[in-house]
Amino acid sequence: MGMLELCLVASAAGKVLAPIPFAEVASAGRLVAEFIDDEAWLAGIASGETIVSLVDSESQGVGSGQSGHKQWIAYGAVADHVVTLEGDELIMYSSAESQLMDTELNVGSAAHAFWVLSDSGVNPRTVLARGELAKEAFKRAIAEWKLLTAAALWGLSKEALAIGVEYAKTREQFGTVIGAFQAIALPLADCAMRVDGAELLVYEAAWSDDAEPERFLELCSMALIFASQTAQETSSVSLHTHGGYGFTEEYDIQMYYRRACAWSMMTGGTRNELLRLTSLRAEANCVGEA
Repeated sequence: MGMLELCLVASAAGKVLAPIPFAEVASAGRLVAEFIDDEAWLAGIASGETIVSLVDSESQGVGSGQSGHKQWIAYGAVADHVVTLEGDELIMYSSAESQLMDTELNVGSAAHAFWVLSDSGVNPRTVLARGELAKEAFKRAIAEWKLLTAAALWGLSKEALAIGVEYAKTREQFGTVIGAFQAIALPLADCAMRVDGAELLVYEAAWSDDAEPERFLELCSMALIFASQTAQETSSVSLHTHGGYGFTEEYDIQMYYRRACAWSMMTGGTRNELLRLTSLRAEANCVGEA
């Protein structure tokens, strides 16, 4: 698939809060396919039999080129392989039966875990590529991961808004539906504009992959930031539209709010992404001046 088709699938998964590593497997699988010429092995990734994830060490403050540190891996508890960049080497680590994982149970109820990525031999280690080729390929894979996560967050936002609107149209208070009150209707209207904006930004980033590849990294970062903020704001407004019911497990909106907060952290968090976007803009300006 191209990035647009992948974004459509990711948004559909986000809409129903599917607890699957789609963004991780899609981006890491496309990366591995560039350097491994084994159709049977790659078919396992496509079918879901083999789960591949990836981790950006710099997003966790570990720093590129450092190994032997415990790193948080998205869906690491079920991943068969993890791809990362160490210095100028693109490395794929494989899970080992002797590996002890520290799982994180309260991050979006997904199967995340910590791995110790090192050359000590605990996890089989394969060098996929070296040099600038490795760096550029990994940078692109991380951008794809961000974009697919943004698409999932947009799908989540769209459904969270629909849940809030439907509740506001049916819940009555003081003899009328609560959607007639401006304090209820206007925040939902604001969220509707944000959801449309997130959709356009996700599509623009996917479109730039073919049309303006020089903007792809920057637009992926922008899409992730805005979709993360939109998902958290929209799910929060929808949750509060439900009043006290919004915090109870009997209503689905509490799941959307919790997932919106958790999924936004999967690639390092919005604040870190804002800093990375600033760096990308600074690099672009330097190139333009040169």
